[in-house]
Amino acid sequence: MTDRAKTNAAAPAPTSDRGHGGGVDEFAHIRSPRTRSPLLALTAAALAFFLVFHVRHELRYALSSSEPLDLGEARVTFSPRTTMTGLDNRYVRVRGAPDRASGLEVDTKGSWTFSQFFRVLGTGDRLFVHRLPSPLPAASAEDDVFEGRLVRFGELPFEDAVRAFFSAHVAASHVFALADLRTALAGRNGEGALSLHDRAGDPVALAPGDLVVIDVRRPDEVLVGLPRERCVDGAAARAEIERRGGAVAAKGLVRVDAPGATAAGPLSLGGGPPPVERWTFVARFEGPTREAALSALGELDRRVDIRDARETVKAHVSDLAVAEDALVVKTTRAERRLPWATIAAARTLATVRVADDAYLVVEADRPRDHLPTLFLALAVAVFGVVNLGAFAREARR
Repeated sequence: MTDRAKTNAAAPAPTSDRGHGGGVDEFAHIRSPRTRSPLLALTAAALAFFLVFHVRHELRYALSSSEPLDLGEARVTFSPRTTMTGLDNRYVRVRGAPDRASGLEVDTKGSWTFSQFFRVLGTGDRLFVHRLPSPLPAASAEDDVFEGRLVRFGELPFEDAVRAFFSAHVAASHVFALADLRTALAGRNGEGALSLHDRAGDPVALAPGDLVVIDVRRPDEVLVGLPRERCVDGAAARAEIERRGGAVAAKGLVRVDAPGATAAGPLSLGGGPPPVERWTFVARFEGPTREAALSALGELDRRVDIRDARETVKAHVSDLAVAEDALVVKTTRAERRLPWATIAAARTLATVRVADDAYLVVEADRPRDHLPTLFLALAVAVFGVVNLGAFAREARR
C-alpha cells in the first residue's frame, strides 16, 4: 500500500521563477538572444527613408492633377523679361514655334528608337522640348502644342552634357529686323559688340568678329529657272528669255529636289519624283512689258521658277556702320554702301547657349505614368517603419 503525497494547503503559488511543476526556473535570468542587430535595423530604416526622399519629385508629380495647366504662349510665359516660380514639376500645356533646324535626334545607344530635342523660339533659350518617340495626337503636332512634364534644366542628371554639346556643336540662325539692326549699330561705341533681338524675340550678342550675312536685292533683275526637260540646252532656255525681252546677265544649271522626293543614300527607301534640273539665268526686264514677260515665262511649264535676284554679302560686325540712307560695309579695298531699301534680310549664326534658368518639357510624360513609383515608395516606406520599430524595441531592452 502506497502513501499519498502530503500536500500543504498553505504552500505558495508558483512564481515566474518556478517551472510548470512548481520548481525553480534556473534559466529565467538569461535573456533571449537578439534576432537582429539594432545597428542593422537602423541602417535599413535610414536607407529606406533616403530612397523615398530621393524620389520625392516623382511622388509629387504622380499625385498632381492629370489636367494640364495651360501656360499659353511660350514666348510670353518664358520670355527673358519674365520671372517664373512654382511651375516646375507640373503637367502643363504650352504653345510655341519649335526651332527644328537646330534640333537634335537623340537615340539610346544600341537602339533604333529616336526622340527629338529642340528649343522653342522666342524664349531666349529658356524653354526646350524633349519629344518622346511615342506617337502624338495629330492636332498637337500640327498646332505646335506641347503637353508634358515641366522640369527645371538644372535638375536633369545630364544637364552638363547637354549644355556642353549645344554650346560646342549646335548653331541657330537669327534673322534681324532692319530697324533693330540699324538702331543697334547706331548706338554702339566704336566697333564694339552688338546686343539686339532677332525677329523671334530671342536676344543675340554679337562679338566684333562675328559674321553677319546680308541679302541684297538686285533692282529690276530676276532669277529665272527653266526646266531642262522643257529646254534641251542652255541656248534654247536663253532664247526663251530673250524672245520675251529679257537681257541675260548670268546663267547656270541647278539641280533641285522636287516636292515629295526622297533623299538619296544607303538608307534611302526609293520612290518619289526625281529631282528637277533647271537652267537658271539672272535676267533684266525693263519697261512696261516686264510683268507680261514674266507671266508668259511662268506659263511655259508648271516647274518654271521665278524669284528676285539677290546677292549675298558677308561682313564682320566690326566692319559695319550706319549712314543716313544706307548700310556701310567696310572692305579691304573700299567702303560699299548698301541702300536700306535694297536689303532683303540680315542674319547670323550663333551657338545655342542654354539659359541658367531654362526649363524642359518632357512631352507625353503624364502623372499616371509615375503611379508604379508611388506604390514602390509606399512599400519601401513600410519597410523603413518596420525596421525603425525593431530598432526601438531593441533599444528599450
